[in-house]
Amino acid sequence: MTPPADTPSIAERFRQCMTRLPYATAGLPGVGGAIKAIPEHFEVAELLPYAACGEGEHLFVTLRRKGWNTTDVAATLAEPFGLRPGEVGWGGRKDKQAVTTQTFSIPLPLRTDLATAEARLAALPFEMLSIARHRNKIKTGHVAANRFRIVLSGVTTDHALAPALAIADRLRRDGLPNFYGEQRFGIDMGNLERAMALVQRQRPARGKQNAFQVSVLQSALFNVWLAERIRRGDGAAILQGDVAQKCDTGGLFVVDDAAEASERFAGRAIVYTGPIYGHKMMPAAASAALYEQQVLADYDLADHELFKKLRAPGSRRRALLYLDDLLIEPHPEGLCLRFTLPTGAYATTVLREFTRTP
Repeated sequence: MTPPADTPSIAERFRQCMTRLPYATAGLPGVGGAIKAIPEHFEVAELLPYAACGEGEHLFVTLRRKGWNTTDVAATLAEPFGLRPGEVGWGGRKDKQAVTTQTFSIPLPLRTDLATAEARLAALPFEMLSIARHRNKIKTGHVAANRFRIVLSGVTTDHALAPALAIADRLRRDGLPNFYGEQRFGIDMGNLERAMALVQRQRPARGKQNAFQVSVLQSALFNVWLAERIRRGDGAAILQGDVAQKCDTGGLFVVDDAAEASERFAGRAIVYTGPIYGHKMMPAAASAALYEQQVLADYDLADHELFKKLRAPGSRRRALLYLDDLLIEPHPEGLCLRFTLPTGAYATTVLREFTRTP
């Protein structure tokens, strides 16, 4: 049956959901303001899960840059050593319009001494902070966390500080939803149409661009699932059958005793996770599974073979973020926010709680 002409497309339904995501601090007034008025208002420092050991055939280069995207930095680092850009390792993409501190790895034979390498790097348009040898290349995902310092401009301290502190108190106490940020979905969320076009072709996903569009679809479905869970009143609860994650080790398990798990959840020992849909995803059980399956049905994506066709194995994503180190300080141009997020989390999900910008 052909849907009525006025029926929104699936991409449009996703877009509508993305612009109405619930707030963790609903009921508290926002403060407005703007981010990234200038790059210096958005500082991010990448934290690796390990430090360079001082030996090995890779050079760990920690640098600070402004106005450069990650792939262009990698290509520029490769040139003085006669390497291909793909030989330079990095853990994650970072904002271009920001002041970013990040570590890259460059393959460097032991016969090349550090003084020679430093001389080659000195001519590049980056601030070199440290250089040391290590045994392995930095690969995508080799990031423990990102530390942010962000200035919210266009607000006055007299009017904005008190409500901002109230929002910060609520976030430190209750955490916030780990939504994918708006930048995941592109300008005007155009990536959603491209993702659905890939689904409708019903062909295996090939190449990096197609793989990215599959991840956009998975991200949108996760946001929908989490938004619906919060709206039905289960955002701060553990459900029977949830796939929970241990906060200390990252291990996953299916909740078979909701009462016992609820105590651990209240003590922040565990957090429930949401679906990154895929044919190898660890499934929820009981009532939690029904909710995850309903999202796919609601968006006409319940074909059991779909994610296999898209070559999407799937995974789990923690549903809540805890901001124990969130600080708010007065700044000459507004307010300064400092906080740390685990890899894969978006600073914009924190900032929207303050600005209330869709």
